[in-house]
Amino acid sequence: METNATFPPPTGPAPTSAPSATPAPTRMRRERSAGHIVAIVIGCLLFFPALGMTAGGGGALIAQAVATDDDGYFEFTLDRISTDGVAIAATDLRFDGDAEAADWLLDWLDVDVRLRVDGARTTEDVFVGIARSDDVERFLSGTAYSEIVEVDGRSPFYETFDGVRQVESPLTQDFWTETASGAGEQELVWEARPGRWSVVVMNADGSPAVAADVEVGLRSGALTPIAVTLLVVGGVALIGSIVLIVVGARGRLVTDGPEAGALSDDGPGVAGPGPGDPLDPPSPESAVQLDEEVRTPAGVA
Repeated sequence: METNATFPPPTGPAPTSAPSATPAPTRMRRERSAGHIVAIVIGCLLFFPALGMTAGGGGALIAQAVATDDDGYFEFTLDRISTDGVAIAATDLRFDGDAEAADWLLDWLDVDVRLRVDGARTTEDVFVGIARSDDVERFLSGTAYSEIVEVDGRSPFYETFDGVRQVESPLTQDFWTETASGAGEQELVWEARPGRWSVVVMNADGSPAVAADVEVGLRSGALTPIAVTLLVVGGVALIGSIVLIVVGARGRLVTDGPEAGALSDDGPGVAGPGPGDPLDPPSPESAVQLDEEVRTPAGVA
């Protein structure tokens, strides 16, 4: 008996998309490598020298702004100097060492010494001069004079030399490098040079009993460039050291967990079918083959 029947393809619930796989939980942490430790060490080694350079440069600029006069001199005033002899000498101006190196260094530093001397004897002109120490010693040899050997605060201390020889007027001598003389306040400016130098204060006529008020000024043309260089270089090094310390201390951010895309055991980003998932409907060819099998009884050729 031939049965003419067709069977519709099986149906099921409407297809739905596969559920998304949930990534495994991850944990973020920081770790420091050998490079980070080295950065911390280098930053610490740089920090304090850089801080000192920055503070030194800034301090020098501030001091120059508030502690110098209009001509850029740092001023120091001594208590009144006096002696019963014919002269008062200071022989501590020493710039010894290799002559060529000292000359180059002093040229670069551009050091100027300013002396302002006001004679305390109202009836006598005052004299102030700078010369080589050897020349000054020969000039004052055998005379009574005082030498300043120490200054405590503003107070000078003297070593006194006895003598009976009368000294000639210092104005008649030609060994002086710089001089100033006259009534009232006298000003002498001397550019520092290598060697041993002496400063001498006298009465202009060479008479004994000398007294004067003295103000010493020092100025360096290299102070501002040095201060600016220290401030800039120290500031850059200070910022760099802080960056190295912070970067080294923070380390790098790492993630603990599965590699990106490993969402299931079936492969990256692929979820296998689970229980209860709907089957795909059969294709039309499968439905025709099933209809032919039904039409032809088993065992019939």
